[in-house]
Amino acid sequence: VWRVEVDYPVGYFYGYKTEGVFQNTQQISSWSKGFLQSDPQPGDLIFSDTNGDNQVTPDDKTLIGNPHPKFRTGFGINLGYKGFDFAITGKGSFGHQILKSYRSHADNEFHNYTTEILGRWTGEGTSNKLPRMTAGNGVNRMNVSDLYIEDGDFVRIQDITLGYDFKNLFPNMPFGQARFYVTGRNLWTFTGYSGMDPEVGYGDAQPFVSGIDLGFYPAPSSILVGVNLKF
Repeated sequence: VWRVEVDYPVGYFYGYKTEGVFQNTQQISSWSKGFLQSDPQPGDLIFSDTNGDNQVTPDDKTLIGNPHPKFRTGFGINLGYKGFDFAITGKGSFGHQILKSYRSHADNEFHNYTTEILGRWTGEGTSNKLPRMTAGNGVNRMNVSDLYIEDGDFVRIQDITLGYDFKNLFPNMPFGQARFYVTGRNLWTFTGYSGMDPEVGYGDAQPFVSGIDLGFYPAPSSILVGVNLKF
């Protein structure tokens, strides 16, 4: 799944590249670059012969993704006007990939599918990305490949707060401040990643392994309402 190698990103994703899906038996019979499957059928993935020896073996595994963002960003805004205050903080990461590993185990007849599986290959021309679904066909989905690699770019609004100090409206009240506020946390995440949360962790003891989504619970959203009183 991951590898540490000289001249490569630390903990890069290591697996097979794919070239689409076999659409018919004629395409299979004319294919000369080898198969990972022992008996390939229409709807199976086309695994790449990356080393050019006209066969597909573990020697064809290569870099299929980089879990490390090219850059990260953070931002914050604080505004105040006539008793009102507004604050927002957020962060983002860009230029990296995520390995959606949990789907390789969950996309089978013994687990719950996601709606993504509705786009699978069901006949010639129906899909050139997602392979067919059959009981016991583990080659297409159980081998680590770029089938489960996705861009991990995201921007997350971490906190957004709107408040008002009623001392401005009622200057004779016996408080130095009577501020009412509402805060939303993790309300919005903007991403093209199809998993539950683009900000994933691995949960292993290896410090150089990251970006592997094992189906962790996403960051919870919450809304807080409060009052600040000063005497």
